[in-house]
Amino acid sequence: MLPDDQLLKVYIPIAIFMLVFILEFLRIKGIIKSSNFFGLRTYEKKRPASYLYFGAALLSLLLFFPQQIAIPCILCACFSDPIIGELRHRLGKKEAYLIGFFVCMFFFAITWFKADIWILFTVSIIGATGALIGEVKKFLWLDDDFMIQMLPAVLILLLLFVAKSIGIETLPETLIHPGLMIW
Repeated sequence: MLPDDQLLKVYIPIAIFMLVFILEFLRIKGIIKSSNFFGLRTYEKKRPASYLYFGAALLSLLLFFPQQIAIPCILCACFSDPIIGELRHRLGKKEAYLIGFFVCMFFFAITWFKADIWILFTVSIIGATGALIGEVKKFLWLDDDFMIQMLPAVLILLLLFVAKSIGIETLPETLIHPGLMIW
């Protein structure tokens, strides 16, 4: 749905995020009532809601990471996070986290399927581990909707830089043409 113009691919997502940021700022300041926002958790009354963290991570991924990293990280947040949340109450934490780990591995594996097999497994394990740590570790002012996307992205980007520094090209070809991101 983003236009082919590269400048608009950058400015439209930034404008949408800024609009949400302003609305969230007005909600926290009490200018807009929190009751107008559906699904807020009780701890989000005086702090930014999870959708703002999700949007910040999404925007960062779209603007600063190659799509081969951004796509599975976004999928992990969209699918693995709610799966883990539901299964945690039904099956228990250990089982939910194990299933969530394999779901995350699947998203990285299908995105990196054209890479060498050792790269595919390495990226899938590192990405799934990062996403799971982002989900499990709780931070006071940083939501898991941000961490489940950004932690695996940063870890994989570091892996790519290390691999490139020793002469190994690891990034598979892009999946979506023309490119989804500005990279």
